[in-house]
Amino acid sequence: MNTILAPERIFKLPRFTYSGLLLFLIFFFIVTPFFSESNYARLALDLSLVYLLAVSVFMCSNDKRFLFIALALALPGSLRIFFPSIEIDVVTLFFNCLFFAFVIFTLLRALFSINVITRDIIFAAIAVYILVGVFYGLTFILLEYFIPGSFSGVVKDGESLSFYTTFGEDIIYYSFVTLTTLGYGDITPITQPAKFLSILEALIGQIYLTVMIARLIGLHLKYEQI
Repeated sequence: MNTILAPERIFKLPRFTYSGLLLFLIFFFIVTPFFSESNYARLALDLSLVYLLAVSVFMCSNDKRFLFIALALALPGSLRIFFPSIEIDVVTLFFNCLFFAFVIFTLLRALFSINVITRDIIFAAIAVYILVGVFYGLTFILLEYFIPGSFSGVVKDGESLSFYTTFGEDIIYYSFVTLTTLGYGDITPITQPAKFLSILEALIGQIYLTVMIARLIGLHLKYEQI
Protein backbone atom coordinates (compact mmCIF):
# COMPACT_ATOMS: atom_id res chain seq x y z
CA MET A 1 0.00 0.00 0.00
CA ASN A 2 1.48 3.31 -1.07
CA THR A 3 1.71 5.99 1.58
CA ILE A 4 1.06 9.54 0.46
CA LEU A 5 3.43 11.85 2.19
CA ALA A 6 2.26 15.34 3.07
CA PRO A 7 4.17 18.03 1.20
CA GLU A 8 6.96 19.52 3.25
CA ARG A 9 6.21 23.03 4.42
CA ILE A 10 8.80 25.58 3.45
CA PHE A 11 8.95 28.76 5.45
CA LYS A 12 8.83 31.80 3.20
CA LEU A 13 9.09 35.41 4.19
CA PRO A 14 6.23 37.63 2.98
CA ARG A 15 6.78 39.30 -0.34
CA PHE A 16 8.78 42.47 -0.01
CA THR A 17 7.36 45.53 -1.69
CA TYR A 18 9.38 48.64 -2.38
CA SER A 19 6.24 50.70 -1.97
CA GLY A 20 6.21 49.70 1.71
CA LEU A 21 9.82 50.81 2.09
CA LEU A 22 9.12 54.13 0.40
CA LEU A 23 6.04 54.82 2.53
CA PHE A 24 8.01 54.08 5.70
CA LEU A 25 10.82 56.43 4.63
CA ILE A 26 8.31 59.21 3.98
CA PHE A 27 6.61 58.52 7.33
CA PHE A 28 10.01 58.56 9.05
CA PHE A 29 10.88 62.00 7.69
CA ILE A 30 7.46 63.41 8.57
CA VAL A 31 7.36 62.08 12.14
CA THR A 32 11.02 62.36 13.22
CA PRO A 33 11.26 66.19 13.53
CA PHE A 34 8.48 66.19 16.11
CA PHE A 35 10.42 63.76 18.34
CA SER A 36 13.82 65.44 18.17
CA GLU A 37 13.59 66.46 21.84
CA SER A 38 12.59 62.96 22.98
CA ASN A 39 15.69 60.77 22.89
CA TYR A 40 13.85 57.48 23.43
CA ALA A 41 11.21 58.14 20.78
CA ARG A 42 13.86 59.26 18.32
CA LEU A 43 15.98 56.20 19.07
CA ALA A 44 12.97 53.92 18.53
CA LEU A 45 12.36 55.52 15.13
CA ASP A 46 16.05 55.22 14.19
CA LEU A 47 16.22 51.55 15.13
CA SER A 48 12.95 50.70 13.37
CA LEU A 49 14.28 52.31 10.18
CA VAL A 50 17.62 50.49 10.43
CA TYR A 51 16.11 47.05 10.94
CA LEU A 52 13.47 47.59 8.27
CA LEU A 53 16.26 48.35 5.83
CA ALA A 54 18.21 45.31 7.03
CA VAL A 55 15.23 43.08 6.27
CA SER A 56 14.76 44.82 2.91
CA VAL A 57 18.33 43.86 2.00
CA PHE A 58 17.48 40.20 2.52
CA MET A 59 14.14 40.49 0.75
CA CYS A 60 15.53 41.94 -2.46
CA SER A 61 18.66 39.79 -2.55
CA ASN A 62 17.28 36.43 -1.29
CA ASP A 63 20.76 35.78 0.09
CA LYS A 64 21.37 35.12 3.78
CA ARG A 65 24.90 36.46 3.49
CA PHE A 66 23.52 39.87 2.58
CA LEU A 67 21.25 39.75 5.63
CA PHE A 68 24.16 38.90 7.94
CA ILE A 69 26.27 41.74 6.54
CA ALA A 70 23.38 44.20 6.89
CA LEU A 71 22.68 43.15 10.49
CA ALA A 72 26.39 43.30 11.39
CA LEU A 73 26.47 46.90 10.17
CA ALA A 74 23.13 47.77 11.78
CA LEU A 75 23.66 46.28 15.24
CA PRO A 76 26.13 48.95 16.47
CA GLY A 77 23.25 51.41 16.19
CA SER A 78 21.76 49.87 19.35
CA LEU A 79 24.85 50.71 21.42
CA ARG A 80 23.41 54.16 22.12
CA ILE A 81 20.73 52.54 24.27
CA PHE A 82 23.28 51.23 26.77
CA PHE A 83 26.17 53.67 26.32
CA PRO A 84 24.81 57.18 25.56
CA SER A 85 27.95 59.17 24.86
CA ILE A 86 29.58 61.17 22.09
CA GLU A 87 32.25 58.48 21.60
CA ILE A 88 29.64 55.77 21.04
CA ASP A 89 27.75 58.11 18.72
CA VAL A 90 30.86 58.38 16.54
CA VAL A 91 31.09 54.58 16.26
CA THR A 92 27.37 54.29 15.61
CA LEU A 93 27.42 56.97 12.95
CA PHE A 94 30.38 55.37 11.16
CA PHE A 95 28.62 52.00 10.98
CA ASN A 96 25.39 53.72 9.92
CA CYS A 97 27.22 55.24 6.95
CA LEU A 98 28.51 51.81 5.93
CA PHE A 99 25.06 50.32 6.47
CA PHE A 100 23.24 52.85 4.29
CA ALA A 101 25.90 52.48 1.59
CA PHE A 102 25.35 48.71 1.63
CA VAL A 103 21.56 49.09 1.44
CA ILE A 104 21.90 51.48 -1.51
CA PHE A 105 24.25 49.02 -3.24
CA THR A 106 21.82 46.14 -2.70
CA LEU A 107 18.81 48.05 -3.99
CA LEU A 108 20.71 49.33 -7.04
CA ARG A 109 21.89 45.79 -7.73
CA ALA A 110 18.27 44.66 -7.74
CA LEU A 111 17.12 47.62 -9.85
CA PHE A 112 19.67 47.04 -12.58
CA SER A 113 18.96 43.31 -12.76
CA ILE A 114 15.25 43.61 -13.58
CA ASN A 115 13.96 43.41 -17.14
CA VAL A 116 10.34 44.46 -16.65
CA ILE A 117 9.27 47.76 -15.16
CA THR A 118 6.49 47.78 -12.60
CA ARG A 119 5.04 50.37 -10.25
CA ASP A 120 7.00 48.77 -7.40
CA ILE A 121 10.27 49.26 -9.28
CA ILE A 122 9.53 52.97 -9.62
CA PHE A 123 8.99 53.14 -5.86
CA ALA A 124 12.35 51.41 -5.36
CA ALA A 125 14.11 53.98 -7.53
CA ILE A 126 12.60 56.81 -5.46
CA ALA A 127 13.59 55.06 -2.21
CA VAL A 128 17.21 54.84 -3.37
CA TYR A 129 17.23 58.57 -4.12
CA ILE A 130 16.06 59.31 -0.56
CA LEU A 131 18.61 56.91 0.93
CA VAL A 132 21.43 58.65 -0.96
CA GLY A 133 20.42 61.89 0.76
CA VAL A 134 20.47 60.18 4.16
CA PHE A 135 23.86 58.58 3.48
CA TYR A 136 25.47 61.90 2.57
CA GLY A 137 23.81 63.56 5.54
CA LEU A 138 25.43 61.04 7.90
CA THR A 139 28.76 61.52 6.13
CA PHE A 140 28.50 65.30 6.56
CA ILE A 141 27.73 64.85 10.27
CA LEU A 142 30.92 62.82 10.72
CA LEU A 143 32.83 65.46 8.79
CA GLU A 144 31.51 68.24 11.04
CA TYR A 145 32.53 66.25 14.11
CA PHE A 146 36.10 65.55 13.00
CA ILE A 147 36.58 68.94 11.29
CA PRO A 148 34.47 71.43 13.29
CA GLY A 149 33.37 74.45 11.30
CA SER A 150 33.04 72.56 8.02
CA PHE A 151 29.58 74.10 7.60
CA SER A 152 28.31 77.56 8.44
CA GLY A 153 24.78 78.27 9.65
CA VAL A 154 24.59 75.09 11.76
CA VAL A 155 23.12 75.56 15.24
CA LYS A 156 24.88 73.45 17.89
CA ASP A 157 23.81 72.47 21.38
CA GLY A 158 26.90 71.60 23.39
CA GLU A 159 24.92 69.99 26.23
CA SER A 160 23.51 67.12 24.16
CA LEU A 161 25.11 63.67 24.00
CA SER A 162 23.85 62.95 20.50
CA PHE A 163 24.82 64.29 17.10
CA TYR A 164 21.21 64.09 15.99
CA THR A 165 20.02 66.58 18.57
CA THR A 166 23.03 68.89 18.27
CA PHE A 167 23.53 69.57 14.57
CA GLY A 168 22.51 66.33 12.84
CA GLU A 169 19.06 67.43 11.75
CA ASP A 170 20.37 70.64 10.19
CA ILE A 171 23.01 68.76 8.21
CA ILE A 172 20.54 66.09 7.04
CA TYR A 173 18.43 68.99 5.80
CA TYR A 174 21.49 70.47 4.06
CA SER A 175 22.18 67.11 2.41
CA PHE A 176 18.77 67.01 0.73
CA VAL A 177 19.02 70.66 -0.28
CA THR A 178 22.31 69.75 -1.98
CA LEU A 179 21.04 66.50 -3.50
CA THR A 180 18.09 68.26 -5.12
CA THR A 181 20.28 71.28 -6.05
CA LEU A 182 17.89 73.72 -4.34
CA GLY A 183 20.76 75.71 -2.86
CA TYR A 184 18.92 77.79 -0.26
CA GLY A 185 22.20 79.12 1.10
CA ASP A 186 21.25 79.10 4.79
CA ILE A 187 23.85 76.37 5.41
CA THR A 188 27.02 76.43 3.32
CA PRO A 189 30.20 74.32 3.17
CA ILE A 190 33.35 76.07 4.39
CA THR A 191 36.23 73.58 4.33
CA GLN A 192 37.56 71.95 1.17
CA PRO A 193 36.39 68.41 2.10
CA ALA A 194 32.88 69.76 2.75
CA LYS A 195 32.86 71.59 -0.59
CA PHE A 196 34.11 68.53 -2.47
CA LEU A 197 31.58 66.15 -0.90
CA SER A 198 28.77 68.66 -1.55
CA ILE A 199 29.69 68.87 -5.23
CA LEU A 200 29.94 65.09 -5.41
CA GLU A 201 26.48 64.65 -3.88
CA ALA A 202 24.93 67.18 -6.28
CA LEU A 203 26.54 65.39 -9.24
CA ILE A 204 25.43 61.97 -8.06
CA GLY A 205 21.89 63.24 -7.53
CA GLN A 206 21.63 64.56 -11.07
CA ILE A 207 23.40 61.61 -12.70
CA TYR A 208 21.24 59.14 -10.80
CA LEU A 209 18.03 60.81 -11.95
CA THR A 210 19.23 60.96 -15.56
CA VAL A 211 20.43 57.35 -15.72
CA MET A 212 17.52 55.86 -13.79
CA ILE A 213 14.86 57.72 -15.77
CA ALA A 214 16.54 56.69 -19.03
CA ARG A 215 16.65 53.05 -17.90
CA LEU A 216 13.03 52.98 -16.74
CA ILE A 217 11.81 54.60 -19.96
CA GLY A 218 13.93 52.18 -22.00
CA LEU A 219 12.45 49.18 -20.18
CA HIS A 220 8.95 50.58 -20.62
CA LEU A 221 9.42 51.07 -24.38
CA LYS A 222 10.94 47.59 -24.69
CA TYR A 223 7.97 46.09 -22.84
CA GLU A 224 5.49 47.98 -25.05
CA GLN A 225 7.11 46.58 -28.21
CA ILE A 226 6.79 42.98 -27.09
